[in-house]
Amino acid sequence: MKKLFYLLLFVLILVSSCKKQITYKQVNVIPEYAEIQSKEDISTFTDTCITPYIYTKVISLRKLPVKEKKQKFVEMLLPSILLIQHNLNQKIKRLEHIELWLSKKQNYIKSDSIFLFDLFKQYNCSEIEELKIRLKPHSASIVLGQAAIESGWGSSRFFQEGNNVFGIWSYNAGENRIKALVGRDSTNIYVRKYASIEASVKDYYKTIARLNAYKEFRNNRSKTTDPYKLVPLLYRYSEVGDVYTDYLHKIIKDNDLTKFDSYTISKKYLKEETVDLSLLIKYPLNSIY
Repeated sequence: MKKLFYLLLFVLILVSSCKKQITYKQVNVIPEYAEIQSKEDISTFTDTCITPYIYTKVISLRKLPVKEKKQKFVEMLLPSILLIQHNLNQKIKRLEHIELWLSKKQNYIKSDSIFLFDLFKQYNCSEIEELKIRLKPHSASIVLGQAAIESGWGSSRFFQEGNNVFGIWSYNAGENRIKALVGRDSTNIYVRKYASIEASVKDYYKTIARLNAYKEFRNNRSKTTDPYKLVPLLYRYSEVGDVYTDYLHKIIKDNDLTKFDSYTISKKYLKEETVDLSLLIKYPLNSIY
């Protein structure tokens, strides 16, 4: 009888929490997937609003003339950069929605709490404000510049064989990876193998967001979008420090990469969705700390 009472009480609480509809609007990207067998398969830009292609297979651009190689590299990479930037900004928007909700209600919606604490785990932090700083994307010009350096403008073996744009290492024998031809101090080096260019860009942004080495960079990118002010703060990305950041500055400037900072995803590939949260149980604010 006692168990039945508690069961009925639980049902009453659940029903009472569902009386008022709670909705949240998010904007999803509907990408196009493609494989690149030749340079003709790379979609060209006709204006600053571009199609969000996710390339799952690429080719080496090594043999192309320098000018064409750089153009094709940007056309191959920029759609994934914009897609990841969009998704990160959508996460920040959701966090702001949670903050607004908590300013009025002293409880979490179940889906919000799951979303929030999953991000806390992924990004190694425990405060919403810090999480927003870690998620904030930096400009495409910086990403393109680093990608150009790390992949030789799409010429590296890791780029061609593993969609690894940034040469990010692998320390986990259980993940997909590629062995480097040359090790270090008689130790083998492996780099990660990704399913797509988009997955590589996503992992790059997460690396910048998670590691303490980039804390100064993250804090400053929350205050400015100027790539030339931010680039010097990436000195810990490479063992050569300031030599690397000076070269990155030169790559961005000499190739006019900042013009791509104003590019956007074509609106016809964006779809607004209204998520109904009203059927989800609420947790007291102090019950999840």
